[in-house]
Amino acid sequence: MGSSVTSSRAYLRHHADVAGATASGVCLIHCLLTPLMVSLFPGLIPYLPGDAGFHRALAVGIVLLGALAFIPGYQLHRRRSLLVMIGFGMTLVLIVAWQNERLGVARELLLSIPGSLMLIGAHLLNRTFCRQCKQCEHSVACETTKL
Repeated sequence: MGSSVTSSRAYLRHHADVAGATASGVCLIHCLLTPLMVSLFPGLIPYLPGDAGFHRALAVGIVLLGALAFIPGYQLHRRRSLLVMIGFGMTLVLIVAWQNERLGVARELLLSIPGSLMLIGAHLLNRTFCRQCKQCEHSVACETTKL
């Protein structure tokens, strides 16, 4: 039973950050392409889900998925710099979702793009640190950090 639990945790660590980075990447693509699509094809505006409620739901979903995806790797290596990075990225994404009407398009992009990039970077670094750990695939504890 212990081996099964260990292998399922390793599997979760291996794939969770990929899911978090992918969700953050979709957010980034949405932030970049939506203004472009609206300016090139204004006839699409009625068909695009762009109200505040939709953006808030997306932001909360990305933040929750990101947090759940980040935790298994962080528990292994406990790199606090990554915790700060993902926390700051999540904060920026949530600020944009709740303040987008007040920010305007330019400021919204200036906050959401770095926020999404921080989330993607934190997930990929989390995965990298986890992969560097010699026992990451086979153990609950990290050989490198002794945690």
